Amino acid sequence: MLYSRAQLRLLLVVAAMLLAGLGVREWRERFRDAALRLERFDQHAPSPLSPTSAELSAAPSAPSTTDSPSASAPPSADLGPSGSRIHRERAEPPPPLVDARPLDLNRATVDELARLPGVGPSLARRILDERERRGRFDSPDALRQVMGVGPKKLAALRDLVTVGE
Repeated sequence: MLYSRAQLRLLLVVAAMLLAGLGVREWRERFRDAALRLERFDQHAPSPLSPTSAELSAAPSAPSTTDSPSASAPPSADLGPSGSRIHRERAEPPPPLVDARPLDLNRATVDELARLPGVGPSLARRILDERERRGRFDSPDALRQVMGVGPKKLAALRDLVTVGE
């Protein structure tokens, strides 16, 4: 016998894991929308009643003249049972890309990619992984090969990115 029973079992387990991984990858490619919904499932989504960061920055910073504690509480604070404020940590998104020049996909870091609109840290990491796996990007359209970049997101990013020579 070429392999022992334990070695054969290990080979079968490795082969099953490989096939399961390939099956998941194929499923994610075919059902991109469902895969994106699953990725976003446990992420905090802002409630429709909470103000956006643009609304917060546009709001006047003058102190409130009312005596109610809820009127002077910042949007990230809730009132506890005794009326004291309970502050919650709110994850701040990275600042938007302010540079007018397009970002070079073949030189960008994860942080630079994450500043693009609609691109978070996980998608930025997948873009870098794809660049390492396949080599340089030929055009911004090559982003379509990255899982999580669909036609709409590619259209939104096309003017913001470029590929260096």
